[in-house]
Amino acid sequence: MPSECPGQTVPAPRGHDTAEAVDGFGSFGGLVVDDFGQRVGLALEMRARRLMARLRRHHPESALHSARVAAIVMGMWRKAPALMGDAETALLGSLLHDVGKLFVPRDLLMSQALLTPEQRAVVCAHSALGAKLLLRLGFPEAIAAVARGHHERWSGGGYPTGLPAQDQPWVVRAVAVADAFDAMTDPGRAYRAPLGGDEALREVEACAGTHFEPMAASLLADSLARPAADWSWQEPARSDMAVFALH
Repeated sequence: MPSECPGQTVPAPRGHDTAEAVDGFGSFGGLVVDDFGQRVGLALEMRARRLMARLRRHHPESALHSARVAAIVMGMWRKAPALMGDAETALLGSLLHDVGKLFVPRDLLMSQALLTPEQRAVVCAHSALGAKLLLRLGFPEAIAAVARGHHERWSGGGYPTGLPAQDQPWVVRAVAVADAFDAMTDPGRAYRAPLGGDEALREVEACAGTHFEPMAASLLADSLARPAADWSWQEPARSDMAVFALH
């Protein structure tokens, strides 16, 4: 799994400031967090709804991917809540991990062609820009850290810093492996054919200790071995709404 942006700190795309994403989000559906011993704080919930609505209008595939990653991560959380930390950070961190793609031009996100190095740098800037946006909107550093660090690698060579991920919070390591698993199995990726679930898990296992935290890779496989009926992405009637609900 070669890195597209190995160990480089990329500049913000020209003409984009995080302030541009703060206003005019529109509406988003219900974010429900039950059975976790706590609920997402109302202020953060409203901000998350607005961000996801904005991302869904900007690039629907990224919003759907984010919801799938959150479903995977919360399945991991159910298996090891003490290890994963509080539910709010796990849910919002995973759900908003790609919010920085608001600053990536839509044509790059939808491109069917191989990106140039300059274009890849713009795409790779999404992790740092997403963290900056979340902090600007008042999200805790623990949630912003997920956006910033989910492309770092266990042994180094990821982005934006290229540093080994051993110092990353555990939830960031979990989102990194969940994000990669969903990307590998996603049929909508133009740059390669999707893998089946078993094949993707074998790839994750092969990359444990290099790309991924070994315990996170193991927890992913363990959480996916059980019936995946706890979380679902529901499409309501309104096109500008999306509901991420616990059953």
